[in-house]
Amino acid sequence: MRVTTAITPAIVGALRCQKDSYLQTLDTEVVSCEEFVPPKSSQPNGKSKTKKSTDPTKGLENGDVAGSKIWLVELADSVLFPEGGGQHTDYGVLTILKDERKEAIPIRNMQRHGLRCIHFSPAPLEPGTPVRQTVDFARRWDLMQQHTGQHLLSAVMDSMDLPTLGWSMGQPGEMNYVELPRKPSEEELQTIQTECNAKIRKSMPITVETPEGKGSDSLPEDYDREKGVVRFIKIGDMDYNACCGTHLQNSSHINIILLHHMQSVRGTNCRLFFTAGDRAIKMATESITGLRSIAVSLSSGSAPADVAAGVQRISDQVSEGRKKVNKLLAEIAAFEGDRIRSHLQGQTTAFMHRGADGLDFINLVLFEIKDFVKEREVVVVLCSGEIKSSGSIVVFGKPDLVEKMAVKVKEVVSTAKGGGKGEKWQGKVTEWQKGEIEALREAVHTQ
Repeated sequence: MRVTTAITPAIVGALRCQKDSYLQTLDTEVVSCEEFVPPKSSQPNGKSKTKKSTDPTKGLENGDVAGSKIWLVELADSVLFPEGGGQHTDYGVLTILKDERKEAIPIRNMQRHGLRCIHFSPAPLEPGTPVRQTVDFARRWDLMQQHTGQHLLSAVMDSMDLPTLGWSMGQPGEMNYVELPRKPSEEELQTIQTECNAKIRKSMPITVETPEGKGSDSLPEDYDREKGVVRFIKIGDMDYNACCGTHLQNSSHINIILLHHMQSVRGTNCRLFFTAGDRAIKMATESITGLRSIAVSLSSGSAPADVAAGVQRISDQVSEGRKKVNKLLAEIAAFEGDRIRSHLQGQTTAFMHRGADGLDFINLVLFEIKDFVKEREVVVVLCSGEIKSSGSIVVFGKPDLVEKMAVKVKEVVSTAKGGGKGEKWQGKVTEWQKGEIEALREAVHTQ
């Protein structure tokens, strides 16, 4: 049951956080409070198909404990921003002003339900209760640097015939990306990054405008265009775009934009990853520290070129080592082939087990003995793997003998599963049990 007061709350589009994105606290009061009741879902995993912000379950994706009670609280106004415009929800706390002895209520989910700004609260609040909102401003600042940075980055790329098709803001500590219709060249990437940071240094004012009668095609379907407020973010004279998010007040506050790697998606489309502001500096610092650690391991200089040369040297050594190992395995496989052929001169069955080299080695041995075995009334069992680990089994020989031996293999090896017909049966052992390898060897020799 929803309990309300007669106060008309501020709507999303005209919240205090949208009017003053640098405001960190606000004294306001509770307008309504209702316990959240998860809707029954027809989805097998219990999740709703809808992506609209009016879906009350969306707030549960951002940290609320499943099974605990949640209340949907609406205040007269809000300094906490509800998720929207590609920007993540603010975090903050609510403090009850009439009883400051009470512990502050943590808020980690803010969602827009139509025009309403909803706090997902772990505690109920009676309508009319005066409260103080306090935003986690370190998080807000980081999100604004990424969001305003994306606006500026997209504006620069628009002038280079690289329109932004979409974007995704990473959570704090993660990279963001913009999706483009094509992959920029290395020269274009250098130009984009240089131009972005030049624009940042110009200290352009960033303002919010709400012109009467001006609409936007980017508004969510569930946002009331007649009663709502359409906001446009203006960056100097270079960019003017509709956006509901909180933004910095000056381009210099972005600090820096760093471009990262690219990823091809959907045909010719490309995702260009980037970070801005303090997040970019932190990520760059971590990368430099990581580079130094790698340099120590490589006994090389810490300059990127030195580390790259060291990594290439190690890669070449590994490649050369792999070639030597493969050559040795081929020689061992030839030796095993000679042993099996010699054994089959007076026997109708042969067995080979190799602990660590797997199916590739089995196939090398099979190549060595295949023609010899085909000419005789014999069957060979080749297997690999250690106790308490997985492995492979190949049975090769005369079809009738292979069929009988495959049955014996499955009787002896409890987790063996496979199939085949004619001269070859191949199976996988999920886990060799103690004694099974020796038991299989004995079963083959007594067949």
